[in-house]
Amino acid sequence: MSILVVDRWIEYRGTVVHAIDTGVRQAYAYLSPGIAITAAGAPDAYHPENIGSGHIRRTEWPDGEWRCALVADPKHPRRPLQQPAGRHAGYFVSITALSDVSRARTDPGAYVDAGRIPYLVLPASFRAMEGTGDLGDFVVAYQPATRRCSYGLIGDIGPDRSLGEVSTRMASDLSGQRAEARSGRGLPPGPTLCLVFPRSRLAPVWPIPPAAIRGRCEYLLKGLGGPIRLVQLAEALGEPAWEETA
Repeated sequence: MSILVVDRWIEYRGTVVHAIDTGVRQAYAYLSPGIAITAAGAPDAYHPENIGSGHIRRTEWPDGEWRCALVADPKHPRRPLQQPAGRHAGYFVSITALSDVSRARTDPGAYVDAGRIPYLVLPASFRAMEGTGDLGDFVVAYQPATRRCSYGLIGDIGPDRSLGEVSTRMASDLSGQRAEARSGRGLPPGPTLCLVFPRSRLAPVWPIPPAAIRGRCEYLLKGLGGPIRLVQLAEALGEPAWEETA
């Protein structure tokens, strides 16, 4: 097992972020006191009657800057586009910053479905910092209380909130039960470890099958010493610096 050096790097909105260096690959990790759930990108995320998997107020529709969360109707740009047919007819088209550029912006399938894909949301001001990573970079989340992992990627850029916003699928992976963005049910208990690998994204960045996301995350985690490192990091992040030789 390689030498793993963990140093306090930066603090963002009360969360201490630690840089990790094995001499081969760099990463960073933080322990989020509590995570938030987003439904963004799911075809059933938002509905004008507020019956979606996410609460409509998260989009700021109808009076706020909803265009950051929903696709505008090309024919009626002052209102969001509603899906015209299919299982989710009537639902708005919810967007994520990561998308399939080969598809039309109006295509719900272009975006990262929060109900199917584990992803992490980076606050915009945090993402703007050098070394914090970009859309499509890979992420491993670990929940010490449940001892469950989730293998995902950076899938969206959000408002300048605290670190630790994840998709409904990532939250479900960590809690072991169905998580709901709308109600907040199914949140994993206690702090959650987020381990991010900047400059790890593939080309094309999206789409990537869930099995390929998992395989890439397992490969990156192996470079740090394997899954046991998640347990060690979760226990060690309270220290100002930590070094292990094995």
